[in-house]
Amino acid sequence: MMVMSSHLKLDRSKTKNSIRSIALVAMLLAILIIQEEFLIFIPNVQLTVILIIVYAQFLDDKELYPLVIAYVIIDSMIMGGLSFMYTPSMMLSWSLLAFVSKKVKNSPDYVKLIIAVLFGFVYGWSFLPATAILQKFSRLEQFFTYIKFDLIFEVTMSISGLVTYLVFYNPLMHLFRQLYNQTEKLEY
Repeated sequence: MMVMSSHLKLDRSKTKNSIRSIALVAMLLAILIIQEEFLIFIPNVQLTVILIIVYAQFLDDKELYPLVIAYVIIDSMIMGGLSFMYTPSMMLSWSLLAFVSKKVKNSPDYVKLIIAVLFGFVYGWSFLPATAILQKFSRLEQFFTYIKFDLIFEVTMSISGLVTYLVFYNPLMHLFRQLYNQTEKLEY
């Protein structure tokens, strides 16, 4: 009877944790989508980079990667449908940001700042293969022309990554630490 009682308590605890995890991921996903929609009028300016970097500090892999995948799918649908050419580029680059952010979780803050800045270029360059196919680039000159015209968007996203990191990283980390400390106290 005692064994069965402790087993039920463990199952109940697992259920509470999975419900908590699903609710948390849903709320964090909503934040990603909503902030991007609010800032859509400014090209390549958003809080998505800093949010994924911060999320990676707290979420485990079973929470982080489904969140990123759901974000890319929902964002693609909102922006005009799932493109078989561009959605894989988005999936790859946002997943790469989550993966790298997870790997540097215990690194000094300046490492995360560098990632936030460099991501603007990684994201922009991830679309080069699809763009080259769709635009039917036949000469290297077309490739360099595309990069020249796209560079302003990559720089804008990098500056956005820099500014949002400097402004929001520490406050978000402080907020998440408080939230996680409070929820750990509530768990049985």
